[in-house]
Amino acid sequence: MFQKKAKGLFAEVSPYQVKLARVDRVATPLVVEDLVEIPVTTAGETKRAIESFAGNSKSGFAQAQCSVYPGDRFIHRYTTDSPGRTRQKDFGDTTLKSQLGFESSETAYQVLHPITGTRYDPDVALSRDLLFVGANKQTLKVEQTRLIEMGIYPTRLEISSIPLCGGIRRAAVEDDLETSFLVIELSENSSYGYVVNHDGLALSQSFKFGISKIAESIEEELGLQDTLSARKVMLSKTFDFGDMGSTLLSGLIAEVSASTGQFEVQTGNSIHHLLVPGLPESLSWITEVLAEKLGLQIWQPSLQKWLEKSGISLSDHIRKMENLSHYLPLFCQMANLQSDEK
Repeated sequence: MFQKKAKGLFAEVSPYQVKLARVDRVATPLVVEDLVEIPVTTAGETKRAIESFAGNSKSGFAQAQCSVYPGDRFIHRYTTDSPGRTRQKDFGDTTLKSQLGFESSETAYQVLHPITGTRYDPDVALSRDLLFVGANKQTLKVEQTRLIEMGIYPTRLEISSIPLCGGIRRAAVEDDLETSFLVIELSENSSYGYVVNHDGLALSQSFKFGISKIAESIEEELGLQDTLSARKVMLSKTFDFGDMGSTLLSGLIAEVSASTGQFEVQTGNSIHHLLVPGLPESLSWITEVLAEKLGLQIWQPSLQKWLEKSGISLSDHIRKMENLSHYLPLFCQMANLQSDEK
């Protein structure tokens, strides 16, 4: 059964934590009444923590608008020399195959306008620049099953990277920042990186380096018995990884440096800010090490003006919270980002 609730609920679910927001309604303008960050531990503990916040009974599900980080997600900017060709019925499927190597029968995807985030309709207005977003259908089913196991019933399911990309662009425009932002999202066996600026998505790439690689390196560096022991150390809040952090992340640092360096040379645009969403507090050292070794500033967005334009108000209780910028991906889910224009 479903627990009947007048309030709305938003959930951002990464492999390692769940962020929840209780709101007075699910459409803007809205008020955020409460926020919580729940580490993903055992299935039972995580579910009980979600139940406690959402207020649903043990026999029910918390209905929420959800965003997830499927491992094979993609947000890809594509420029065509012939906008008229986008009217062809098979344009999306053939481009998906030629540009990304994905079969349309196995992939849930959409073609969006890169600035507004609205679904692209060539019969309304042609565009040379397009945004392909999506993930494997089976991977999305796995994410849905995971949500159900946590006691969350998704009334809406989207890929976290998509609204976050739009939200970062809005921040760049609102603060008149002539710079680019690097976002790195870590999953179990891979990472996804993308660059955002005034013009939206500028670069996106998958890296073959994930949290499991870090655990393997910790096991080797500390001489531990197995990877499970290494994971316990990695997720503890007591061990200082400052000294060995660059060693543990050396593979990712090398891949990202090569990609961003090529981007800066080819475009002449500099990347100054770094955002690493979806990680619990115990893994915050990853952001710190990446920022230091990549020569970037950890981005702490000024949210007041951004929230106001997005139609989001904060309760007095939430306004007093520290590190609200950590909830930016969740706020991006709530915001109406499709109203942005050049």
